[in-house]
Amino acid sequence: MPWPSFNHFVAPGSQPANVYGMPTPGEGVKVGFHGIGDEVDPDARPHRSVRQRELRAYVREWFPGLDPDSAVPISCTYTTTPDEAFVLDRVGRVVVGAGFSGQGFKFAPGVGATLAELALDPTARADPAFRLR
Repeated sequence: MPWPSFNHFVAPGSQPANVYGMPTPGEGVKVGFHGIGDEVDPDARPHRSVRQRELRAYVREWFPGLDPDSAVPISCTYTTTPDEAFVLDRVGRVVVGAGFSGQGFKFAPGVGATLAELALDPTARADPAFRLR
């Protein structure tokens, strides 16, 4: 049976940090710590993965059947907002969808429906939690 996509949320400030994962067809299972790192230029990012030892220990403890020592370290770059809330809003005729904090793919149907509504209906508004502040 293939691994499902997952999130492991822990108490704020505790270790390990929140962990996410998903099957990657033809490659294995992607497992990573969710964390906000330094601001980088996406065209010149360092492509380094940090906390590899901790992540391997986490996989060893929580994922029987996965081989943490076969992992290929990579880094992920994504946009985020200070509170990690999505931005779904309109500025005049421009519709804005941003700051998905590495999680937008999980909410694609809802995000897409909201952005489509904003684009097609000039009176539509996203929930206040997602508006530009």
